[in-house]
Amino acid sequence: MATSESQESPYPSNLKKNLKNRHLLMISLGGSIGTGLFIGIAAPLSTVGPLGTIIAYLLAGSIMLSTMLCLGELSCAFPHAGSFQHYALMFIPNPIWSYTIGWLYWLSWVLSMAADLTAASMIAHQVFPSIPIYLFSLLILIVITSVHLTSVRAFGESEYWFSTIKVLAIIAFIGIGVYLLYQQYQDTHILPTFKTEHGWFPNGFLSIFICMTIVTYSFQGVELIGSAAGEAQSPQSVLPKIIIGVAFRIILFYVLAIAVLALVYPYGTEHNEISPFVWVFNKAGITFASYVMLFVIFCAAISAANSAIYASSRMLWSMAQDNLAPKSFSKVNKRGVPTKGILFISTIALVSLFSKYIAADRLYIYLVASTGQVGCFAWIIIAWCQYQFRKGVNNGKYPKEMIKFKSPLFPWLAAISIIVNIVIIIGVWFGESGHFILLSELILVVVILISYFFYKKKNIIINNNFN
Repeated sequence: MATSESQESPYPSNLKKNLKNRHLLMISLGGSIGTGLFIGIAAPLSTVGPLGTIIAYLLAGSIMLSTMLCLGELSCAFPHAGSFQHYALMFIPNPIWSYTIGWLYWLSWVLSMAADLTAASMIAHQVFPSIPIYLFSLLILIVITSVHLTSVRAFGESEYWFSTIKVLAIIAFIGIGVYLLYQQYQDTHILPTFKTEHGWFPNGFLSIFICMTIVTYSFQGVELIGSAAGEAQSPQSVLPKIIIGVAFRIILFYVLAIAVLALVYPYGTEHNEISPFVWVFNKAGITFASYVMLFVIFCAAISAANSAIYASSRMLWSMAQDNLAPKSFSKVNKRGVPTKGILFISTIALVSLFSKYIAADRLYIYLVASTGQVGCFAWIIIAWCQYQFRKGVNNGKYPKEMIKFKSPLFPWLAAISIIVNIVIIIGVWFGESGHFILLSELILVVVILISYFFYKKKNIIINNNFN
């Protein structure tokens, strides 16, 4: 397999370029604002405390920004729906890396989709308790699968409105939270603080790295912009502005929302609500707003599942194009939709129906924990590929004109992103369920590697028979 290619992909692409600039903006912005913020935020708040949570999100956000700058340079030079999986094939000599990250990332999105279906169904079950959670999961799965089978524009339009709802909700929450803090100060004349009764970091400063799986999971999805570039109408002209603007907006939204939440939401609080955000509104007596927030979280969960189908189906299509997955998944219908991949993914996502046998909240945590570190691995691959591309440009292997967007601070940006993501991956192994996560990851990687050698042997036999 070739390790380099020209700016135009050598593989014929039948995916329709029907995503507009506003779709790209909201896909990238909304893709990383999901249940990880609205629901998953409770875990780091209780583990590392308010200040530790803010530091963890700032750290993850900074690494996300570094990764997006690296991805922006690659996506502008090589727009491709396979994004970093395809770049790994180009810039890493052995295709086993592309195969491994492609299937790991694909599986992580499928499991993430199941997690988000479970989260959305838990919320719907609160409103309609007579209907089981697993039936809601099935119904939502059918609806969003139908959207994706229609066209990529249908996905872009639905994600645009879902993301708009999420962004407006975060802005509204920040505004209401600031007002509540002001009222609290007026009543008590005591400034709120991030310090708990057990100190600034109740479980020690290093515990920040242990909770980084759920934190980085919150940001993962922003790399969707790389996949969407392959179906965008003018990626080179719009991607740089979107990537920089979106990265800063996401960090701003997350940090402000979490800072407000941490000040209003006391450390160690136990509650029955699905999210600390809902708890805040109920505590303030704004019952109507808490119901609105439930609707927002419901939209966020569906939006995340919606993005998961898109990301995993395009990853499967790209791997089939690169002969790393069955060729049948590279076929698209007349509307440019990879129907077989979408249906295959939706079938596997039926794992969300296990909420019939496992407590839904526990199932959600299991699914999130199984996918969080794959995103860190993907970010490492993105940074490494950008480093290899820029080094190739500097050495004359690629023309300088290929750089349509230049990420700053080469090679330090890529190096820092790689090192910190490795630290996060290792740090999680020392957490409460670290041994379970490490064992699961080892088994999964071993299975993928074994499948690679069987798949490679099969392809060699087929090629020999063909020749």
